[in-house]
Amino acid sequence: MAPTKELKLAYVVASIFLIVGVLCYAGYSAKPPDPPLRMVYQTNAGKVLFDHQTHTSAMGYALDCYDCHHHPEDAEESLACGSCHGAPEDHERIAQTCNECHDPEDYDLAEVYKRSDALHEQCIGCHEQYGAGPMACAACHIL
Repeated sequence: MAPTKELKLAYVVASIFLIVGVLCYAGYSAKPPDPPLRMVYQTNAGKVLFDHQTHTSAMGYALDCYDCHHHPEDAEESLACGSCHGAPEDHERIAQTCNECHDPEDYDLAEVYKRSDALHEQCIGCHEQYGAGPMACAACHIL
């Protein structure tokens, strides 16, 4: 009889530990993720590492999100670049995104830059304007 009592006690203790573990896990909500600090863009010319913290922190350039994520300014969250800027074969998907905020007669998809062109204009233009940051291709595109 002793092994049966010990086995029951072991099951009770294990059950208590399981219940306490589940309650502790569920009791604390997950911390919401911070905005991305670094992003890696995969490109044909090599990977590009973009450091948000350098651009947005007070110790860096102290840019506002909408200095780069220029549209839509009234949105609660900024859109990923590829939501609006993509390859010509993505025009149908991009049009659906654009139509959420714009009347289809207000824009011409043929005039919307593909993502790489939009990023080059945005990044290099800012670097040239402020005389800061890399401007040579190899400074950003790391193979």
